[in-house]
Amino acid sequence: MQMFKRVADIFNSHVNSVLDKMEDPAKMISLMITELEDTQTKARASMAGRKAEQTSLEREKAEFGKSVVRWEERAKLAISNGREDLAREALVEKKYASEQVKRVEEQLATLTSILASQTAQLAQITDKLKEVKDKQQILVQRARGAKEKKQVAQTLKNSDSADLARKFSELESKIERMEADAEMAGYHGSTSSSDEFAKMENDSAIDAELESLKSSMAKKKEQK
Repeated sequence: MQMFKRVADIFNSHVNSVLDKMEDPAKMISLMITELEDTQTKARASMAGRKAEQTSLEREKAEFGKSVVRWEERAKLAISNGREDLAREALVEKKYASEQVKRVEEQLATLTSILASQTAQLAQITDKLKEVKDKQQILVQRARGAKEKKQVAQTLKNSDSADLARKFSELESKIERMEADAEMAGYHGSTSSSDEFAKMENDSAIDAELESLKSSMAKKKEQK
């Protein structure tokens, strides 16, 4: 029955470390399928051998059954002919044949039980193999996702929170310096001559407009 234990081993062995060792989930799933197919083949071969043994035992039982009948008839024949000594020998042989029939029947009962168990286990292997093949792509994606999730979790676990805070603070300071540099890049310092001329021209225009407005208002007063 060790063969069928492999089914559990395929799925349960090294469960805690399998993701760490799984560099390629697709290959891992393919390996599982190969192992299941190998187990299935060996299970079928074992069952074929058991069935052959069952056939042989049934044939042996039939032969001993015939022997029981034959020695009983001989015992009767010997008694009919007044040969009690021969009848006794025939009954001894009949007893031996009967004991062999019981022995073979016990073997057949055990073998039948084993075959029933193997049949159920083979059905489980076949179902599991079909399930794995049907879900092969999904299993590969789940395996990769689980591996990546575990790696991220391990990275976060191994990261020092104080170190992360320090790095974040340094990054923030760098950004602030960059912003300050950008503002300073647009600052020219003292007023240029162009700026001064523009201011003078603007002031002259305003003065001229102011004088014009005052003159206009004075004329209106004179007219009144």
